[in-house]
Amino acid sequence: MSKRSVSLLLAAVLAAACAPAIAGKQDPMVIPAYEKVESTNGIAPTAARIKAAIIHAGKSRGWTVSDSEPGKVTLRYAPRTHEVIVAVRYDANGFKIEYVSSKEMNYEVKRGTPEIHGNYNRWIRNLAFDIQNSPVFHQPDAAATEAASP
Repeated sequence: MSKRSVSLLLAAVLAAACAPAIAGKQDPMVIPAYEKVESTNGIAPTAARIKAAIIHAGKSRGWTVSDSEPGKVTLRYAPRTHEVIVAVRYDANGFKIEYVSSKEMNYEVKRGTPEIHGNYNRWIRNLAFDIQNSPVFHQPDAAATEAASP
């Protein structure tokens, strides 16, 4: 066997061995804390406004509302073959994003610590940022109520 053949064979074996590790990349799952929403432009947050902000932020990032009940909005995000479902619990003062389930995100608990595909943490961070900075907090009550309707 020539040196070139051995080198190609070795490269193929290494690539095959590394592919599952790269495909299954996991990071520790960030579990967001309750986020208090502060008054903006003198408009006090309310449960209706926070719900509207959650829905608006989700829609702007490609999340869909899969369920809604008083105090909780369930959002689904499904880019390509991945899927993430989160529950966003809210009240008149703030919100908390909670993991519900996922597909193709390599979720598992290792040594008591949940791990998941690294994109999950970014998606959740972006969603929380968009909720906090939603234009819903700058709209009159009628617009906030209308935006909250799925």
